[in-house]
Amino acid sequence: MPTGKGMIILSADTSSDKFSLAVLRGNDIVARFNAVSPNRQSSDMLPEIDRLLTENSLNINDIDLFCVGLGPGSFTGLRIGVTIMRTMALALKRPIAGIPSIDAIAHNARACKKDICVIIDAKQRKVYARIYRFKKGILAPAGRIMLLEIEEFLSRVKSQVLFLGDGIKIYKDIILKSGISRDSLTPEAIWYPQAETIGMLGQRKIKSRGKDNVFTLAPLYIYPKECQIKKKR
Repeated sequence: MPTGKGMIILSADTSSDKFSLAVLRGNDIVARFNAVSPNRQSSDMLPEIDRLLTENSLNINDIDLFCVGLGPGSFTGLRIGVTIMRTMALALKRPIAGIPSIDAIAHNARACKKDICVIIDAKQRKVYARIYRFKKGILAPAGRIMLLEIEEFLSRVKSQVLFLGDGIKIYKDIILKSGISRDSLTPEAIWYPQAETIGMLGQRKIKSRGKDNVFTLAPLYIYPKECQIKKKR
């Protein structure tokens, strides 16, 4: 399999209403597609993949690596996105890398060089949350993904961090009442995962840890009964 600039990557994220696709050659973005497409990934995904590839004189056989966002997020969207990407990787005998979508969201603000907290609405006054810090210039998770009531999570935030994620829209008043500065809340434009970031993180992952098992790769669903992340007790 080609590496570096020779690696052609198809990446996708279907964890939210902001459906995202990208084609990369190494770390260079060849093409991307982003749209608000709630519950339409099943009808939109394959035609948009075909369009992106065709417009750039590529076809599905040219793909060296498939990368997909794993969530947490919408049950239906994640199931469709991960299943389609797994199926293509299996049929073409190509490697696949799954990346938590929450990690991709954090990288939307990596240029700020601040500690980052991503909160994703998990319904019932709960959020999926993860804190990130810079280590030797690299943004990395400071702990596991947590599933907590918003107030309980905020009580654990001991320092000023930059907040991202759609949980801001739902819980903004609660966040501000907790003592978090309004300046710590980012604009909605960077609350959602981008497929090109999924591709870059996926490429990094296979170089350091190897590919995922195409047969067992599974999403991180948003609802507790379907989610593989246990609530911290």
